[in-house]
Amino acid sequence: MNEILQNKLDSLPLVPGIYKFLSKDEEILYIGKAVNIRSRVNSYFREEMFDRPRIRQMMPLVVDLEITETNNEIEALVLESALVRKYKPKYNSDLKDDKSYAWIYVSTKEDFPTVKIVRSIDSKEYKKGKLFGPYPSGLAVKRVFTYLRKLYPFCTCSKSQKEPCLNFHLGLCPGPYQGKISKEDYRRNINEIVKFLNGRKKGQLKEMKKQMKQYSKEKKYEKAAEVRDRVKDLEYLGQNIEFNYYQDATSYKAKREISRNESFEELAMELDIDKLKRIECYDISNMQGKHAYGSMVVSIEGNLSRSQYRIFKIRGKDTPDDPAMLKEVLKRRLSHIGKDEDESLRTKPDIVLLDGAKSQLGVVKRYIPENIILMGISKGQHLKRAGLKSRDEFWIVRDGEIYTIDLVNPALLVDLRDEAHRFAITHYRKRAIKEGKRSVLEKIPGVGEKRRVGLLKKFKSIENIRKATVEEIDEVVRNKKVSESIKSLLQDN
Repeated sequence: MNEILQNKLDSLPLVPGIYKFLSKDEEILYIGKAVNIRSRVNSYFREEMFDRPRIRQMMPLVVDLEITETNNEIEALVLESALVRKYKPKYNSDLKDDKSYAWIYVSTKEDFPTVKIVRSIDSKEYKKGKLFGPYPSGLAVKRVFTYLRKLYPFCTCSKSQKEPCLNFHLGLCPGPYQGKISKEDYRRNINEIVKFLNGRKKGQLKEMKKQMKQYSKEKKYEKAAEVRDRVKDLEYLGQNIEFNYYQDATSYKAKREISRNESFEELAMELDIDKLKRIECYDISNMQGKHAYGSMVVSIEGNLSRSQYRIFKIRGKDTPDDPAMLKEVLKRRLSHIGKDEDESLRTKPDIVLLDGAKSQLGVVKRYIPENIILMGISKGQHLKRAGLKSRDEFWIVRDGEIYTIDLVNPALLVDLRDEAHRFAITHYRKRAIKEGKRSVLEKIPGVGEKRRVGLLKKFKSIENIRKATVEEIDEVVRNKKVSESIKSLLQDN
């Protein structure tokens, strides 16, 4: 594996998105989606993945990778589908013919709109209706499609059909072309379906959950399981996604940047800052105070500036104390303003944002110069809506006092908080793994720093050293007795 690829693997984010594996000729070999990009991509470079023939054939050809972060798994799903259709990578067997993901299409522009399940759709038809999805499970889509049709009957027959169809007699078609229903009443059915697919289905779900509990009380567990599965199907449908069927990665990235820029401009207005340029966000990562690091991530005029991210190794604490660790990091970072050769440390931030609330701000506020705005972001106690996750709360220091503040568009600050957490935890894990490797080898008599580095350089991991023969180990160690000890002790571990 080349050094550039290794560095990219080490710095991958812990967020949803898509990844592309590239060959030396920059050919796209494979496109995949992930709930956690870092975990998913790194799994390809472990031996257990090599039991899949296509992966075993592909991985020797991979020399580079590209990623695109998304807001959630659904957007990653759509983007993956769109990119595979566009590039048709050699090692993507599932999505080239669009047979993996189903969509529900509503043709809203017709006199009597219809609803159908589609695997692909041309651009002209796309503009004449609404598309909901994608849904990986075709079975779930069919079940929901049937359920919707029973609730709100719609027509799938042709305009020329003179007699009512079989679905009419089953109560699934209202017979619009035979004059059995008015345009207005038919349109009401379609509107209800659109509302349902847009997520407005609380009434139905509430009733179904009530029914499920009743079946459980009556020990009718099979019926309860059927209702439970239907609830899961319905909850999955109608999720809002900020991506459409014909969008590509470039336009998606542009839209995310526009969103951050809008948030940046609105933040400047809300805080009454004439020349807002640089925002820095800080987070602490540690395990019971050990291997503690502070991360600094940077936004310049609304855009993430990854080249200016920095990591601070905590020196003063070996017990968990995030406020004290933040104080140490900020005092060290701010001492470099105006005099360090490192541009990222030399430049003064306009806003310092902490991943924390009132207690963290209270500890560090005295160390922040008056010409720098200090803010905090924390998980609040109030819910966005009943049953959903808590809403982020924002804090600001003004005239030495700490206040909560409502922001119209906090998207950029939320991105920065998530990025700071990702960057800190990534570095922490990388360092902890290295420390773990060092400690195992250093317990072996005769293995010093030089031999430890040599072994890891040749074999890449403790597991590979464990699998090696004594002769292979001795090519590095050059001492048969020590090599035998390494083999024996690692096997015991």
